[in-house]
Amino acid sequence: MSELNLNFIKIPASDFTMGTKRTLDRDARNEEMPSQVLRVSDFFIMKYPVTNAQYRRFVEATACRAPLFWPGGSYPQDMADHPVVGVSYYDALAFCAWAGQVAGLPMRLPTEAEWEKAARGAHARVYPWGNEWKKGLANTSEEKLDGTSPVNMFSPAGDSPYGIADMGGNVQEWCSSLFGPYPYDPADGREAHVYDLQANDLLPKLLETGCTSMPESNEASFGKSVIRGGSWRERRLQARCAYRSWAAPLHRSDDTGFRCCYEP
Repeated sequence: MSELNLNFIKIPASDFTMGTKRTLDRDARNEEMPSQVLRVSDFFIMKYPVTNAQYRRFVEATACRAPLFWPGGSYPQDMADHPVVGVSYYDALAFCAWAGQVAGLPMRLPTEAEWEKAARGAHARVYPWGNEWKKGLANTSEEKLDGTSPVNMFSPAGDSPYGIADMGGNVQEWCSSLFGPYPYDPADGREAHVYDLQANDLLPKLLETGCTSMPESNEASFGKSVIRGGSWRERRLQARCAYRSWAAPLHRSDDTGFRCCYEP
């Protein structure tokens, strides 16, 4: 762990509210409803998104392709502590697998439910820091930074109840989940990747079938991998903990990164 300088924080098992109600949040979106109470078991998640410096170790060790926005294949030295961007869902999966081997831990991307619980805690916060928007606590378009920022720039004031940073801005983040309607059901095929981590033919299944175990999930999952959190490009609306969106798994954007997690 120290070799990669990864910083994991334990999220203790508890019930939490996933999604939102329009009566409690005037910015609630249809895809965030209905809300539901879920119990999530213990897991560990990175305090910060994966940085350029950490991802560089992966690129050098595996000779994999560099992120899309690294000029000449390497990041500017003054951005070592910025979150890596320009990586696809599959790039994020590959990093988690490699880092897990280095650290001896079963690392993966967080599920959509795990990500939301880490962001809002057990008491359904609207934003990671509380229920009211406060300027200066997250790198969203309101800050006018026009790009990523160091991962600790808004910590600890903008942290979640568990001390997780950058959950409401800087970069939106890949999750393991396929995008499907609520109520969230991890057994309907949207978390097939988590349940099948050891399968050698995992990537072909993702590409060819959408990695679903139930036919009714196919339409919701093809080409739709969940991304969570706001970004430097987006407004405070997208910085809300319950906000959810998706992107094609091959998509590489200058405002999308990721962080790893693992179960004890």
